[in-house]
Amino acid sequence: MAVPAGPLTITPQAAARLRADSDFSRAVLSVRHLLGCGGTGFRVSVEENAPDEGHRFEASGIPVVMDDLSFRTLEGAVLDVDPDPAGEGYRLDHPDAVLTTFC
Repeated sequence: MAVPAGPLTITPQAAARLRADSDFSRAVLSVRHLLGCGGTGFRVSVEENAPDEGHRFEASGIPVVMDDLSFRTLEGAVLDVDPDPAGEGYRLDHPDAVLTTFC
């Protein structure tokens, strides 16, 4: 059975780096909406214990889980390697992803 497509694209460079850093036979890339004192944003993390809830799909061969709001909001988002050495290693390119943390 084919894995459904999702709203997030992962560049080949980011996918290669994620695979080098994590074992995706057991882990997933998790994208969650955050609301806090710093405003609204998204948290991107690699989780060994995949959450039960959320939309599941693959992007560039990486298993991804997104909560409902992220799934609806981030259509066309691209996860790429952040070239800024002071950055978090990855960046989520999307107009609604003004605040993004990668953990």
